[in-house]
Amino acid sequence: MIIHLHFHRRATGVTRSVENIIPILNRYSDAAVFGYGINSPKINLNKLFNAVRSDEKKTIIHAHRINEILFALLLRCLGGKFRLVFTRHAESKPANFTYFLMKKADHIVCLSKPMSDNLRLPNTLIPHGVNTEIFRIREKTPFSKISQKNIIGVVGRIRPAKGQLIVAKAAAGALKSNPGWGLAFIGRIDDPKYSDMILTFAGDEEISEQIHFLPETNHIEDFYSACDIIVIASESEGFSLVCLEAMACGLTIIATENVGIHSDVIQHGVNGFLFSANDISSLKKIIAEIIAKRITLNPDIIRQTIVDNWSIEKSAARLLHLYGIL
Repeated sequence: MIIHLHFHRRATGVTRSVENIIPILNRYSDAAVFGYGINSPKINLNKLFNAVRSDEKKTIIHAHRINEILFALLLRCLGGKFRLVFTRHAESKPANFTYFLMKKADHIVCLSKPMSDNLRLPNTLIPHGVNTEIFRIREKTPFSKISQKNIIGVVGRIRPAKGQLIVAKAAAGALKSNPGWGLAFIGRIDDPKYSDMILTFAGDEEISEQIHFLPETNHIEDFYSACDIIVIASESEGFSLVCLEAMACGLTIIATENVGIHSDVIQHGVNGFLFSANDISSLKKIIAEIIAKRITLNPDIIRQTIVDNWSIEKSAARLLHLYGIL
C-alpha cells in the first residue's frame, strides 16, 4: 500500500501535487492519504496501523513535510514496518534538524536538478507532473466581475518573495496604454502591508481600476481560462507547479530564469519567456511586446511541452518504479 501523508490545513502546491498523483497511483496500486486539509481518498488511523503492521504487503509511507517525517518515525517506534520516502519541496539549504531527519528516510525525492545537486544526500530526481486532462486549452471565459477582457494573471500567496509588486511595476505602462487589459492576483494575502503597497502604487500610476485581488480557489484551472498571460516573478521556488499548469493550458508564460524548473521547461521565445528575478525593465519589455502583439507564441506548442515531458502520468510512473525497488 502507498500512503502519502498530508498534515497542513491550507491548500498549497504540495497539496495540489498530492491530489494530482493519488488517482494515478491508484490505477496500479492501493494508494491513499492519511491526514487532513486535502481533497483525496483518505484512510483512518486504524487502517494506517493495520497497513504498517502487515507482514503480507509492502507499505510505503511518503512524507512531504518535517512534521510528517516525525509522525512516520513515531510509527516506526511503535513497531511500524514500512519504507519511508521523503520529497524535498524547498530549494533552500535545509536546516541541520531537517537534514538530520531526512537522513532517517529510506529514500529522498527531489523535484529539480539544482535541488538534487545541492542536497548532499543520495536522492532521485522526480519532478511533479500535471493532469493534462484538467489543465488543457479551453475556450476563454472572462471574469464576470472584472471589466477588462484581457488579463495578466499572477498565482500565489501575496508576499514579497512572490514578486507581485515587481509585476505591477513592469505592467503599469502597458496597462495605462491599454485600458482593456487588467492585472489579476489570485492567492491568500500573507502580508497585508505588501498588498497595500501594490494598491498604493496602482493609485499613484492611475491604474487602480485595472488591478484585482482574487481569493484562493480549489479550481485554479478556471482562473487560467480567463487569463491571456501568466507571470511568475518569484525569487525562489522549490518547483513551480503554476508554470506547468499554465503551459498545459496553452497560456503565454513569463517566468524568472533559473528559479524552480522554469529554465528546464521554458525555451525563451519558443514556448514562453524568461527574465532575471527583480529585473523590472526586462519584464516590462516582454509584457509590452506581447500586448502589442509584436511577439506571439503558439498555444499548441506550449501545451505539447507539458504533454510530452511533464504529465502526471510520467511523474507517477517514476514514483511507482522507485516504490518498487525500495
